[in-house]
Amino acid sequence: MASSHCIWISLFLLMGMTSDTGVFGRAVDTQGFLSQSPKTADGSSGPTLRTGVLRRWRRGIAETHRERCAELAAPWLENTHVPEDNATLLQLRVRPLSPGASQGLVFPGKSLFSFVRRVYHCCQEGVNCRRVKGIQGHVEFLLSREILSLAVMRAELHLHVSNPQHLDIHPVLSSMAKRGLPTRYSMWSRGNTAELRVDLLSLFQSLQEATGGAGGGPSLVNMRREKSPLLGLCRTLLVMCGGDGVALELGLVLGCSRAGSGLSCGTGGVHLAHTPFMALYYR
Repeated sequence: MASSHCIWISLFLLMGMTSDTGVFGRAVDTQGFLSQSPKTADGSSGPTLRTGVLRRWRRGIAETHRERCAELAAPWLENTHVPEDNATLLQLRVRPLSPGASQGLVFPGKSLFSFVRRVYHCCQEGVNCRRVKGIQGHVEFLLSREILSLAVMRAELHLHVSNPQHLDIHPVLSSMAKRGLPTRYSMWSRGNTAELRVDLLSLFQSLQEATGGAGGGPSLVNMRREKSPLLGLCRTLLVMCGGDGVALELGLVLGCSRAGSGLSCGTGGVHLAHTPFMALYYR
């Protein structure tokens, strides 16, 4: 299994990135709308028509931006049905970062940068202002002690999935389903790609408790060394306790359907379009 390190991103680190976006926007305005227009048949120039087009374009951009900001606080959907046939299993793992580890760093991908930039721009407009850290992963997410000590209010797994046939996608976390708990998620389609977010808050809090993170209590690692009877918490907290410490196994099952009829995700062309990342909103 490939290993990777987490790289967390605070919003203030990306403030400088917005200048490039602004320059690009102005260049488009200048080249596409503000150039001198030719005379019309009756001898009048066309600035009025160009101005109208520009206003409609800006209004459309503003409406799209508001919709994207609203998505950040959209309520969760719930899924309790575990697909048995034609499902796609994604084996992801979350575990604490070993002290002194420096190999396997995963640089934040384009999707993570775009997400954090969106949070920053929405906050500039007074919409959903929250502190957020992003952790880029591959098949494994490594969390530092700093990350595990955060007072997290919302934890999300973000997936961009290719969906050329526009199938309905229903995610299920196997660890939640085994305990009769629903998997909470939200999803939006953009062309042939679906943006999928899965709620990881209870699982992340379980990992924090297992490692003595946010609460500052004893960790299961130390309990195991002391052969404590409290090791039964491993089963209760939805985490795995192995020889190399604790880990959180995210067995994410994707079920696909159309009009209520189950279909094969693989046959339908559903697969990861970008490497997944985690987003943590914290106090």
